[in-house]
Amino acid sequence: MRDDTAFRVPTRRHLEFLVAFLAVVATVNWRRGDYFAGSLDPVVAAKGMLTATALLLAWALAVSGPRRKLGTGSCWWVAAILVCSLLGALGTGHLWAGGVVVVRVAMVACALFFLLRTASGVQVVTDTATSCGAVAVVAALTGIPGMTDGRLAGGYPAMAANGLSLLAAAVVLVLAWRTVLGLSRWPSAVAAAVFLGIIWETGSRTVLLMLAAAVLLMVLQMRRPQVGLVVGALLGSAAMVVLALLTGAITGFLERDGTGLSTVDSRMIAWSAALSQDGGLWQKLFGSGLSVKIIHVTGQYWDTQPLDSTWMSLVVQAGRLGFGIALVWVLWVLVSAARAPYPQRVLLLGMLVFLVGRSVLESGLFDATPEFMLFLAVALLSEGGSRGRLGVEAAEFGAPAHEEVPSLQR
Repeated sequence: MRDDTAFRVPTRRHLEFLVAFLAVVATVNWRRGDYFAGSLDPVVAAKGMLTATALLLAWALAVSGPRRKLGTGSCWWVAAILVCSLLGALGTGHLWAGGVVVVRVAMVACALFFLLRTASGVQVVTDTATSCGAVAVVAALTGIPGMTDGRLAGGYPAMAANGLSLLAAAVVLVLAWRTVLGLSRWPSAVAAAVFLGIIWETGSRTVLLMLAAAVLLMVLQMRRPQVGLVVGALLGSAAMVVLALLTGAITGFLERDGTGLSTVDSRMIAWSAALSQDGGLWQKLFGSGLSVKIIHVTGQYWDTQPLDSTWMSLVVQAGRLGFGIALVWVLWVLVSAARAPYPQRVLLLGMLVFLVGRSVLESGLFDATPEFMLFLAVALLSEGGSRGRLGVEAAEFGAPAHEEVPSLQR
């Protein structure tokens, strides 16, 4: 008798997860402190091939399966920002490097759009967060031997500490959302503790602060809190506070080896330089392209500095016009997410608070990054053209919809 379990053809569910995983692997940083300046090397080529594979696979799934309703408004917002940056790159001589980055962002956006056309919205967000968690675990384990400055950074891939903390936070947000809906079990608490530990070891204060704000917003939306959950959360919080006070862990985390708020002060130097650039009207309107990640500073003992803020980066990369477009888009998404059905609204608003709050002090929200994938997924699902499917999809993960919605488009 033939054993049919020896080889199993991947199902659509497996392939959908593979798209999210490939996209996350292709968008995380593989080299710490290295910025793309236009040169093609094996790493750039490999990431491009992974992105292209994810895009082709997502397109194949979208054209061969059921089609779900999905708004297209966010696609136009992305296109407008990319056009601004492309015009800026053209006017400042960074067309090749800026064009390559624009193509990468467009490919990631298209892959995510096709994936959301065929898969459940919550499934896509969860798959993306799970992929972030898988990469975070590998990066953290391989990065432990290299902890020389007290902060945990990625080993393989070699991402910065702040990037590693973002991946871990994505998992915690999804687990917190499932807990608010009463869908989680004790393994979720263990997993959350592991990823919170990773965030703590990275020393990323911005991520931890915005994660706390996002989780608090989710909890405030809880409709029927379970007694055991409330008691457990209160006891756990009390134990953590007592432990932190006795050991001085909170003070040490905030001070981070005596640096205090000096990192914010250094960011202000780069932000001031970004706002005071005098490159003519064209550069002020359209920036210099998405490939520009560092800026020249004066009056310091260093000459250049990374733009550690999504919004200051936009001023430099896509100009005042791109900055304004992105700001209006974010406000539009926030308003739209607040109108989503209850089960998804908890997740969408929590993700937005975390991602947008983090973007003030960290860059990457409008680049080929995991945070861009998460933000675009939230934006697409929050649109009025997508809202009708959310109530139907609530039944797919066992949550009540609380609203009457039309059936899925076939």
